[in-house]
Amino acid sequence: MTLRLVGSDIAHMGKGTFMWIQLTHFAIETARDDRSLLASLITSAGYAHDYASPFDAEAVITEPAIHGRWWRSSVHAELFEPWTAADAESLLQSWADEQEWTDPNYRQPDAVHRRLQHVYAVLRSGDLYKLRNPEAEDEHDYGYVTGSLGFHEFVVIDRNDRSLHVVVASDD
Repeated sequence: MTLRLVGSDIAHMGKGTFMWIQLTHFAIETARDDRSLLASLITSAGYAHDYASPFDAEAVITEPAIHGRWWRSSVHAELFEPWTAADAESLLQSWADEQEWTDPNYRQPDAVHRRLQHVYAVLRSGDLYKLRNPEAEDEHDYGYVTGSLGFHEFVVIDRNDRSLHVVVASDD
């Protein structure tokens, strides 16, 4: 069974950075175990998103499908590792503020940090997993377009709210 897509939103980082965090939300059946939910997520149409083009919830998905930089077939439930919200927040904070191309004292604007608080709240809302990115040979033809500054993907399984959230931090 695939999951039901219920919506998505995006938090843009500072102007000129081309960095963003996409949140995609799904409804879940809480009786299913986490690995089963992750496997269903991967096969769902809402997971087939290249992040290089606008998200289209109504798009017809053809195989071979793409997810991020990779062929969707290279992503499997075992690539998702348990993670802590504190470690995820730390990683995203570093990713947002400490890029090699910026001045060493650069920090995202206050408005961006306020938007990040919403993302952090989602990360704290349930069981958290981090995608161990597939190998370079699993990239599709234009996979290089996203993630030059990093591609960080988390999945939050929130059984209390009967939802699953995919949180992707990247750039284009």
